Amino acid sequence: MKKLKVGIIPHTHWDREWYFTSSKSMIYSLHDFDEIIDHLEQDQEFKCFILDGQTSIIEDYISMRPSMEERIKKLIRENRIATGPWYTQPDTLVVSGESLVRNLLYGTRKAKELGKCMEIGYLPDSFGMSEQMPQIYRGFGLKYAAFRRGIADGLVKKGEFYWSSPNGDEVFVHNIYAYGSFGYPPEKPEDLKKYLMESIENLKEKYAAGFILLFNGEDQKPIRKNLPKLIKTAREVLPNIDVEMMSLEEAMAEIEKSGIDFERYQGEFTFGQYSRTHKSIFSTRADLKIMNNRIENYLQNIAEPVSSLAYMLGCKYEERVFEKIWKLMLDNSAHDSIGMCNSDDTNRDVQHRFIEANHLSRALTELKLREISTKIPVKDHFQFQVYNLLPYERGGLLETQLFLPFREVEIYDEEGNRYPSEVVDIKNVTDSILKKSIREIGVDNDSHTSWHKEIQNIFEAKMLIDIEKLQPFSYKTLYIRKKEKMQESLVQQNNCIENEYLSISINNDGRIDIYDKKRQKNYIDAIYFEDDGDEGDSYDYSEPTHNQYLRNVRVKSIDNTSNTLKSTLYIILEMPLPYNLKERDQGKTSVCNRIALNLSLVKNNPNVEIDITVLNRAIEHRLRMVVNTDIYAKYSYADEQFGTIKRKVYLKEVEFWKEEGWNEKPRTIEPMQSFVGIAKENSALQVITDSVREYQIIGEKFNKIAMTILRSTPYLGKEELNDRPGRESGTKAPTPDAELMHKEIHAKYHMAYHDQYQAYDFAKNAKEILTPIISYQGAQFKNNTTYFILTNPRDKDLPSDYSAFEIKGDVVLSTVKKAEDKEELVIRFYNPHRSLSKNALFAGTSGSLYQSTLDERIISTIKDRKIKVGTCEVKSIIYLQHPNDIETKR
Repeated sequence: MKKLKVGIIPHTHWDREWYFTSSKSMIYSLHDFDEIIDHLEQDQEFKCFILDGQTSIIEDYISMRPSMEERIKKLIRENRIATGPWYTQPDTLVVSGESLVRNLLYGTRKAKELGKCMEIGYLPDSFGMSEQMPQIYRGFGLKYAAFRRGIADGLVKKGEFYWSSPNGDEVFVHNIYAYGSFGYPPEKPEDLKKYLMESIENLKEKYAAGFILLFNGEDQKPIRKNLPKLIKTAREVLPNIDVEMMSLEEAMAEIEKSGIDFERYQGEFTFGQYSRTHKSIFSTRADLKIMNNRIENYLQNIAEPVSSLAYMLGCKYEERVFEKIWKLMLDNSAHDSIGMCNSDDTNRDVQHRFIEANHLSRALTELKLREISTKIPVKDHFQFQVYNLLPYERGGLLETQLFLPFREVEIYDEEGNRYPSEVVDIKNVTDSILKKSIREIGVDNDSHTSWHKEIQNIFEAKMLIDIEKLQPFSYKTLYIRKKEKMQESLVQQNNCIENEYLSISINNDGRIDIYDKKRQKNYIDAIYFEDDGDEGDSYDYSEPTHNQYLRNVRVKSIDNTSNTLKSTLYIILEMPLPYNLKERDQGKTSVCNRIALNLSLVKNNPNVEIDITVLNRAIEHRLRMVVNTDIYAKYSYADEQFGTIKRKVYLKEVEFWKEEGWNEKPRTIEPMQSFVGIAKENSALQVITDSVREYQIIGEKFNKIAMTILRSTPYLGKEELNDRPGRESGTKAPTPDAELMHKEIHAKYHMAYHDQYQAYDFAKNAKEILTPIISYQGAQFKNNTTYFILTNPRDKDLPSDYSAFEIKGDVVLSTVKKAEDKEELVIRFYNPHRSLSKNALFAGTSGSLYQSTLDERIISTIKDRKIKVGTCEVKSIIYLQHPNDIETKR
């Protein structure tokens, strides 16, 4: 009979920050990592050690200990220290697909520079798993994954199984029962025997291959120096069990080859049966979550595509700047950091990194737009470019700031086509702009210029411009001239706005009604706010015993503005609330949250724009926007990284979780990337956000979408919650900043009615909203100290209009970026359909195309410019531009 085998995996799980700051973590890592290196060099019996599967902590260590670099590299080359494949250990449900790809890209690259990359998707403590992880791992050549949280008996019964993404990519998984399962072994032989036997008895049914893995280590734990001795003792007291120290890679390879018919599973892991997944952490510190989500969107939808377009036109691609920006974001995407389940000091560090990443990405984008603009021949001193950063023809409303030569203007293109426009706000800035700019003439090698003699006035204006059509992945130069006659603005009722698709009205009691003209449906009480108590902490929402759901508001004022392009209702509401849970129990409402709600409709656009600014004056509560429908849903549809997911709106496990002793209540509070929808046969509703990525389908008939705006949580961790019994998560420390008291939370949403749910239509609508048409005006009079001074290029050799490439087919662009340390570009897109494969066809360019992995290794040449994209599949294309691609378009 084959011996039972027990593999002991030595490791430390090293959080870069948590209830402590990253500074404190790094200082203590110097001591502990010194000790790990010293001891591994001295004790050859100590075979291996996992330094937490993330290279950022080693990067930090080497920056302070450069003399140790060669020593740690030698241990990594010899497989004594394992690191990678991650840069930081992310939460896979909160951040974007691009964030996960960059994390692995920088992590695997650094690990290989250090000597070797651990070939396992190793996430011992992240809060649940996205179903797209197998596909992402396979894109980096990883065929194994190991994680702890999210497992339930209703998903898989055993601890080792094959896990696939919707496109069919598969990895072999070891579910870590606990990464401290051998964390505190006693030294006395009889005590050690008992300790091991209890662990084996507890786990032998879970792991079917006759091979149990136990992890020696835990959060920020030093190396257990006497581990080889303990293993020898274990062999002596348990002669019928093979106990061995080994690497996780060795162990998983051996388990997979054991001949067992392992289970197969496709889907996400978000249940808290055996360990907490903190399934409402998506809304903790709404202010910081919103920063993350908006910067991620800006990076992948605007900054990288703009820099790529500039690169195609001969400008430098700032690869190292993007690496710095992404690494700031990746430092923040670690599971505690992005959860914001941290001390206030740590969250202030997180906020600072977001601010720096935001400033860098926007400044870099401005520079690249300016470099393009100043190389285009000047036909009008006030000319500007408009950009479509999606790979197909589109139009839409441009909302922008421009300098104008007149108060009344019209916008036109080179062919003479006029673009409807509206000036929303305007002021004369002639003196301030001209004085600064005239002083700089000659400094920029353009001393013969005459622009300053030809300009009489400069007005700064906020404008709306209706862009009917822009070519795929392109810019177009537009010009400004005086308009002879002002167009009259539309007049609408004070409490009502409408466009070709919809009519929206607000009643004196705050009820908002929407009439859908296309489907001739009236939605009464279509949007409202709901506030309830939250006894939870920075990890979890938890419903208090005597909860009250409040929705009464007082309308303080209603106003509107309407013109030919956009109409907006400006509504100020006051929402009486209990200050805290104690007042909620007593039925008191001693404070009022102020809610500024702007509802907008745009010409020829079916989306309702919803702009909300909440001034929070209460604690221990959750505020949500609720969208009310006549759709009785069984499922919700949301986007995830590189795809979409269908989820049940009711979980039967909620009926018996307490009796079965689950770690936390199963909940339908769900994550998303940008949109959620519900649907029935002839009707569907979609809600899109760049704000908190958390939703729940509620109502007696599951006909309402609740979008979390904010949660106020006075403590980092609390014990004995209704929805999460037992010990506190983290530590019970006050977090006054997480109360969000007297803080303004700015949340933005769009909603649209559809005839039916179609994954591509929903994903395309969301992508267009999050990738707006943008503009840049590179006027010579902006060359002053306010905007920084650039040498005016003598060769203005770029075309006035330019389209780089087109992609035809039902696929959604993820981003366009320069390949790492190569000359080519990477164009990444995905198919959002869960049941249909799609074809993507490249057009508009003669450049060479290659299919590549996510880590940018070329797989094959794309000869017919067509590529098949599987269900919820992401594709990375290496694009090498041919010189004549620009010349032919000039």
